[in-house]
Amino acid sequence: MFRKQNEGVTVRQLENEIEQLKQIIKRKDREIEDIKTECAGQFRKIGDLCFCNDYDGKLNKLRTINEIAQDNFSALVKDMVIDKTSSKAKIIELSHPLK
Repeated sequence: MFRKQNEGVTVRQLENEIEQLKQIIKRKDREIEDIKTECAGQFRKIGDLCFCNDYDGKLNKLRTINEIAQDNFSALVKDMVIDKTSSKAKIIELSHPLK
């Protein structure tokens, strides 16, 4: 009888752990969806800038595109490349050809 109680506790613990993992997966799925939505919006901005008919402002458009790309790249790297031992982000710098 003692063994059945332990098995019941173990099963409940496992069910609780499974439920917690399901909640973590749902939260991560929402984060991924948010990141994809944000990236899509930024790519739309870049696309709109590329097809604007203002040919005189070409350098300004390229700088704006570079800023959008740099900001989003840095944000993604901070989220994805975390040093697990020190919890500090390893940032990879993009070159700035337009500066």
